[in-house]
Amino acid sequence: MSKRIIKVAISIPNEGHTLPEPYGNRNLMSLHLGMLQLASKNGIKEYEGIPFDYPEDVEYQFYWSSVGRLLTPLARERLSEWAVQCEADYIFMIDDDMMCPTNMFEKLIRHNVDIVAPLAFMRLAPHYPVIFRVEKGFDHMQGLEYYIPHKVENYPKNTLVECDGVGFGAALIKTSILKSIPKPWFMSTTGHGEDLLFCKKAREAGFKVYMDTSVKLGHLGIPPIITEEDFIRESKNDEFRKIHGDWQRNDPEMNARKRCL
Repeated sequence: MSKRIIKVAISIPNEGHTLPEPYGNRNLMSLHLGMLQLASKNGIKEYEGIPFDYPEDVEYQFYWSSVGRLLTPLARERLSEWAVQCEADYIFMIDDDMMCPTNMFEKLIRHNVDIVAPLAFMRLAPHYPVIFRVEKGFDHMQGLEYYIPHKVENYPKNTLVECDGVGFGAALIKTSILKSIPKPWFMSTTGHGEDLLFCKKAREAGFKVYMDTSVKLGHLGIPPIITEEDFIRESKNDEFRKIHGDWQRNDPEMNARKRCL
């Protein structure tokens, strides 16, 4: 049986101060992904108790690259250019301060969506999740459109959810998006982060953004690693539900400011 080759450009924007913990974590990831590449090529589903989750007709090829000592948006721009040049099917961005499950790629790619990120949280307290809904409108006084991202604190647990924007602590992105929207993809003079800017451009071009909240990252904080448990401990979820209710989507009775899209 002939196999579809799926090329994945694993891309790490590195500001020049990668700490030992994520460095070791990437070594483990690279070992796992190297074994996955060989397994998918040879039809192996398990090796020494390590299962590999991939379609029977797929062979993965992984290419690693890092750009350092640059402003993060510019580093993302250069890494994306490289992914397009090497004809990758996906660009898999992973920041150098994230602690990742070694099988994160397998869990994200199975969704086969345009953009998907794992669940991550902000480095500084309060450690909000980096999943966003966007409020858009038109300011008649200034004659300008506005775009306001709101953090989603009552996100649905352990599932795939469509949203307006995600943080790019890690994100799996189809390179067809890069080929469909004009450059620059990440550089801008807006006050929003380059990850939310890219999500905005992608959604305006007809692509969709998701987060898989069952795949959880640790964010290397000061000094602990920030996880979902930190957010739950610090937040008062009962009060969130009184104000916002549980997660809802496509409910015509909800007003636009409470939409969690």
